[in-house]
Amino acid sequence: MKKLALLLFVAVVTSSTAFCQPGFQKHNPLLDLNLSPSHNQKINPEFNSGINPKFNWNLNPMHNDALNPIKNQTINPQSNPALNPKLCEVLNPMFANALHPKNPVWHGTFLFDKEDKLIGYISMACQQILLSFNTGGDWTGYYVKSSFNTYNEFTVEGVWTGKYLCPDLNEGYNLFTNEGDWTGNHIK
Repeated sequence: MKKLALLLFVAVVTSSTAFCQPGFQKHNPLLDLNLSPSHNQKINPEFNSGINPKFNWNLNPMHNDALNPIKNQTINPQSNPALNPKLCEVLNPMFANALHPKNPVWHGTFLFDKEDKLIGYISMACQQILLSFNTGGDWTGYYVKSSFNTYNEFTVEGVWTGKYLCPDLNEGYNLFTNEGDWTGNHIK
């Protein structure tokens, strides 16, 4: 009876945690501590200056014009409509349904907070665009790729938030503010 209750509890908790269960398990930093910046200093920008834009200006759009969408119009969706999911239906999850995390065939990655709790979903619309969703499946914005494999965050309307993703050396990303401060959010 205890095994059945435990199995039922685990099933309820894990099914409510993510729409796409098999993909979530292999990306979950609570299950694999190697994926957790709080347990793996190699992917934590507070311990690894090579992945921290405060110390590595190659990754910082405030110090590298090639990464800044205000100064580099080719990576700005307001001046380059091909990068704007609101204007380009093949990138828009409201038209390209397979990009939406509520779709049963969805494949993507997951957004976690500093405590490794799930706070969102990330879909790769194309090599240049990552779509962002909250845990309720609402489309909240997107990221546009720049040099050095970084991505700038934009609202659904195409306004740069000033935030950006930097690679974490373990096939994931950390999210930073425009001041270069790590938000604690990370993608796995």
